[in-house]
Amino acid sequence: MLNLLIKLGLDENEAKIYLALLELGPALVTEIGQKADVGRTTCYDVLERLVKHNLVTYASGQAAKRKYSAMPPHNLVGFLERKHRQQEKQLVELKEKMPELKMLYKETERPTVKFFEGVEGVKSIYAETLKAKGEILSVGDCEEWDTPELSVWGANYNRQRSKLKIKERVIIPAGEKTINWFIDYPTTKKYTEFRILPKEKINYLFYSEINIYDDKVVIALLKRPNRLGIMITSRQFANLLRALFEMAWLAAEKYPGEKYGKELLKKKNFVQPA
Repeated sequence: MLNLLIKLGLDENEAKIYLALLELGPALVTEIGQKADVGRTTCYDVLERLVKHNLVTYASGQAAKRKYSAMPPHNLVGFLERKHRQQEKQLVELKEKMPELKMLYKETERPTVKFFEGVEGVKSIYAETLKAKGEILSVGDCEEWDTPELSVWGANYNRQRSKLKIKERVIIPAGEKTINWFIDYPTTKKYTEFRILPKEKINYLFYSEINIYDDKVVIALLKRPNRLGIMITSRQFANLLRALFEMAWLAAEKYPGEKYGKELLKKKNFVQPA
């Protein structure tokens, strides 16, 4: 019976005290508390709530000598009906305020961060980028893609991206393996454009890569043995890095893609003018 009353909307102490009063009849707080196994102070508070719910009434006496009595069980129906009407009213109010709540949620939206560990984790995080609705902006080094664990998978990934017609713009440091990766691209270059920046200006990117797309930022740390993928979902953060990418893209205009890359490969010193 206790569980039934709790399901109807009473809390545990309210249910215990109401059941105790049904058995006791008119009783003092001390008697009710002992029967319900509820402390005296708590018992006073709960009894007053039950009076407001029209489930308990004052029987006789005042102050410490006041007796309480349970209202007939049928009053539980009225209690539940009132609760139901109140919930319906609250639901209407909530629906009316929902547009304001949604606006507030957007303003206070916090980024979510997911981690993907190891080679399989890195593969998983790149597989997620194939769901991109817009172009992918990428900055990074391809040195570690030329490894047994990633080279074949990376080639297949790019073929799949091209098949899905997901465009990509990439800024790369002037390294031999990195330039060769794009010159000997494993699929059509129709959806890929790359620019080269001096190695000494972005050498902190070695063995890592950043992808920006939709409302996500993907960071891949590719250096063995601690490979790690990080996905941050935040439109504000993604837009910030998108703006920084565009500035870097403009700065790389004087270092074009494939033609300039071939010239660097012939020289093999990769020292570029400032």
